[in-house]
Amino acid sequence: MILTYSVGIPEGLAELIAEQRRLNPQDRQGRGWQSVRYHSQPFAWFDSVYQRVEQQVGVVDAWWFNVNETAEYTNWHAHNNHETVAVLYVTVPGGPIEFRQGEGYWQETPNPGDLLVFPGTLEHRVLPNSSNNLRISIAFNFKR
Repeated sequence: MILTYSVGIPEGLAELIAEQRRLNPQDRQGRGWQSVRYHSQPFAWFDSVYQRVEQQVGVVDAWWFNVNETAEYTNWHAHNNHETVAVLYVTVPGGPIEFRQGEGYWQETPNPGDLLVFPGTLEHRVLPNSSNNLRISIAFNFKR
C-alpha cells in the first residue's frame, strides 16, 4: 500500500526551503508551516528533485513545502480528491508519520531522501516534532 523510493536530497535544499518559510511566515497555531500550493515548478533549484519525483510516480498536480519546529504537528487528514499522493522527506528529526485505514493503524519512520507514495484516501498524520531541529518535507498530489 505504501511504496518507498530513494530520491536523494540535493545539498542545501533544507536551507532553501527554510528561506521560503522565512519569506512567507504564517501562524498555523502549532501545526507547523506550509507553503502555498504550487501547480508548476517555479524554483530552478528544485528542478532535479521535481523531475525525479515525476520519474518515480507520474505527473504532479500540486505540491507544497512543510516545516515543523519543536512540538509542531499535522493532524489526521487524507487527500480524497487525488488517487495518489507522496511525501518527500528532506530532514526527519523527531517523529514518524502515522497511517490508519479502518481499524488498521501503523507508523513509518522515513529517512532523508525517502519518497513515500500512498493512496490519497489513506488517512495520515505527523506527531509533534520532538526534536530541536526543523522537520522538513515536501508533499505532492498527483493527477489522475
